[in-house]
Amino acid sequence: MPTKVLASRFNTLKDRIENILGPAEETNRVAANNGYSYGYGQALGPLVDQSSSNDLIDALAYKQLYINVLKIRFHQVGTSAFTADPFVVGDFATNAASTDKILEAYIQGIETLATNMENDRLTVHPSQASIQSMGSSTSATSWNGTLSHIFQITFTDAQARRQFFNAGGKIRFSTSMNYTGSQAKSLDWKNMLAQVGTVDFAYSSTINSTGVGQSYGGIGHDYMFSYYQTAYYNSGGGVYNPNRYTVYAMEMNDSVLQFKVEFSDPSYGVPDETVLGAVTSDIEAVVPDGTASIDGTMQTTVSVPSPTYTLVSNL
Repeated sequence: MPTKVLASRFNTLKDRIENILGPAEETNRVAANNGYSYGYGQALGPLVDQSSSNDLIDALAYKQLYINVLKIRFHQVGTSAFTADPFVVGDFATNAASTDKILEAYIQGIETLATNMENDRLTVHPSQASIQSMGSSTSATSWNGTLSHIFQITFTDAQARRQFFNAGGKIRFSTSMNYTGSQAKSLDWKNMLAQVGTVDFAYSSTINSTGVGQSYGGIGHDYMFSYYQTAYYNSGGGVYNPNRYTVYAMEMNDSVLQFKVEFSDPSYGVPDETVLGAVTSDIEAVVPDGTASIDGTMQTTVSVPSPTYTLVSNL
């Protein structure tokens, strides 16, 4: 005998999907119990709870549930890595004898997928995000000592900040040096900065794209204090090991983060050589902003507002 899929089971599944796709509100206890790491801040569509376990489940409710599933999964893994199943639309209310019934296996598949989506909830596929330039700072062509590029990233409120990082948003750092000469110290700086690639400040970690330098896996949006913490650094080589490129992060308040990108060239020789090349610090935001073809139309998967950049101090 076929297994009935109770409305209460549908409601539980619907709630799991809503917790990922919906708002990251402080009253959302699922979010709160997981460091507020649930909630992309997206519109959920006309999802209606079935009032009791004996209710028939609306075909439209199933369809809207699966549309939300597709939005989440396409956002997380891209459109090429996930193939949508055909929409299952029953007509039991008018054709009980030979209807196209929703099968339990179909629901089990969505339940399994929901678990995968919960595990991947902080991920955005590169094809589902846009890279937005936030700001840049360039030093003089000769310098030594310490240079600092300080700036603030501001969200409209604490919830917008949570939703940006929950959806896989990142603040991205990159750096370079303009130098064509042969001075050993300047060449070491140029090579050291070229090795950095990009550094992404994300929900719970700061990760370097090339595996070079020291990344701090525990320093991210959900672990910040009102003082600077080192999120990443890379050092020079050999006798120039004291030279260091460092990214610091601190929280000003619930909606404002401050970062310091530091180029440190300490005095450790006589005479102390001057660095003969301008260094540049570039800041970008990886902003979830995706689309996909769903049910025959192009739809937004997940889209969150970009934060704003405010310069505090140039190099």
